[in-house]
Amino acid sequence: MKKKNLYTLAVLLILIIGCKSGGVSTQYRDDFTSVSESEKNAFLKQQNADGTNRSVLILTQGFKGEKITAKQGEKSVYSSYPITNLNTKLADYFSFSNESTLIIHDQFSKKDIAIPADKAQKYKFIYLMKEYKDDTADFSITYSNTLRPLK
Repeated sequence: MKKKNLYTLAVLLILIIGCKSGGVSTQYRDDFTSVSESEKNAFLKQQNADGTNRSVLILTQGFKGEKITAKQGEKSVYSSYPITNLNTKLADYFSFSNESTLIIHDQFSKKDIAIPADKAQKYKFIYLMKEYKDDTADFSITYSNTLRPLK
């Protein structure tokens, strides 16, 4: 029980620090070009995210090969060195359980970005973009139920 309370406190601290730092902006959009319903369903099935308890994190612009990790609790759900394709503006994607907070860590900026479970449960697709300003990186999260074309 103490461990769970400590974890909850750590997540809240990350959220508070992230909000105060101004390094993460958030938006909610469904008004961009989307793939067909059949393509969307095929993608969700391929990612094992067709159930209501799973969402997909899509890394988009600004990733240059720095190590990105994602954890839920003590469990690592993603670890890679994504590089954004300049034509598709896509770096990588993975599905995760939307029943607990997802913490994404960027090794370059040393920043942690939290995707709270309550928001992840409402949106199937969460887009994460990285923008460089001088020697720091800022992040933008877009919550959506629209899958944009990936190719």
